[in-house]
Amino acid sequence: MHSPFVYNFITRSIYTKTRYKGNKVLDVLLKSVDYFEAKVILLPKKDIVLKNLIQQNSPKMAFQGKPYDIIYLEYPNEVSCNEYSLSKNRIHNDSMLLINSIHKNKKMETYWENIKKWKHVTVTLDFFYCGVVFFRKEQAEEHFKIRI
Repeated sequence: MHSPFVYNFITRSIYTKTRYKGNKVLDVLLKSVDYFEAKVILLPKKDIVLKNLIQQNSPKMAFQGKPYDIIYLEYPNEVSCNEYSLSKNRIHNDSMLLINSIHKNKKMETYWENIKKWKHVTVTLDFFYCGVVFFRKEQAEEHFKIRI
């Protein structure tokens, strides 16, 4: 792994002792919230259970406001997740996009491959269960497959 940013994120967050052994995507989300000290997160509106779980772990977390530190998409589509909808007023240089089930079916795999081609995307992490996207301007473009 060549990126210090990715190496630190993986070793100091993702590979630390697992909190939620039954759900790897939830584990990645909660560890990312802690590691990046996220203040504003965008979740699917109907997911009250996830919102409550995040509030238990991060009581000061806001679920409204822009730009977002973390955007979590359960089942993205062309409307909810495209370059236009993630324009600069919704994300910042250190924002993270977490997409669940990127290998669920052929449509999701194609969608994941298209996201990796967006001009503002610099780093992607394929954890198999989910995908993570970063928009860091100072980062060289790299795409990783990482086992969790």
